[in-house]
Amino acid sequence: MFRTRDFVLVLTAVTFLLMAIGVTVFTQQQSAAEHNNRLQPATLSDGEYTAVSVNSHEFSRAQKLQEMQEKIAASSELSITAPEPVEVIEEVITSTSSSTPDVLAQGVQLCPAYTELTRAWSPVGVEIAEVEGARLVYRMSAEAALSVEQGTSLTSVSTPMQAQREVLVQLPVRNLPVAQSSCIPSDVIGIANDGSLIRNNEAGVYGIFNSSTLVGYALDGFPIYGASADVGDVCGGMMTSEGYRYQISPQRDTIINCYSAPPIRL
Repeated sequence: MFRTRDFVLVLTAVTFLLMAIGVTVFTQQQSAAEHNNRLQPATLSDGEYTAVSVNSHEFSRAQKLQEMQEKIAASSELSITAPEPVEVIEEVITSTSSSTPDVLAQGVQLCPAYTELTRAWSPVGVEIAEVEGARLVYRMSAEAALSVEQGTSLTSVSTPMQAQREVLVQLPVRNLPVAQSSCIPSDVIGIANDGSLIRNNEAGVYGIFNSSTLVGYALDGFPIYGASADVGDVCGGMMTSEGYRYQISPQRDTIINCYSAPPIRL
């Protein structure tokens, strides 16, 4: 006996089958239509082809260039002007050193309170040495014997002689002159290597030594060397590879004309 439930199932299966067949047929028709609508390559014929250049302007290249040049010349914004010449100013370097006649004309610079030194000075045993950044002028002295009294008898006991350094003058050690020179307050301007005082009017005495001989030291600390053909600067000094120095010159009556740094006072 055929039941209602079985009938519904058969009807549902048939319906799905018909729908599947319909969808398949519709899809095939759509694919065929799209295939027919695709562009097909055109068949080229064996004819001759010519290229035609369309030019709406009837001006030649030369005329276009001339017209462009006229526009540029007429335009104030695009005008090209030559740069103004730049004036080259050469820097003139003047030398600060004076010539020999000018140096000699200035002469010696004495202080208003210039005096001649009358201090007693004995060069015996005087030595000069550089110690801890200073140049010492000194002599060596010894202590006296000590007497020691023991009991009732007096016994003289001599202790070993102890040498002591008696500093007479302490000179500065300098290599470069200062900006402002100093006047000469006294006729004594330095101390010789043998310990004697160097007076400024003794250029002839120390001028017998050559320019490479160290005569002594000025009171401002600079060394003094023998005679040289070079006059030097205003004070009578010059720069060398070893530093600033005073140089005695036969063209000066004095050893120096001024101090290139502040001197000490004896």
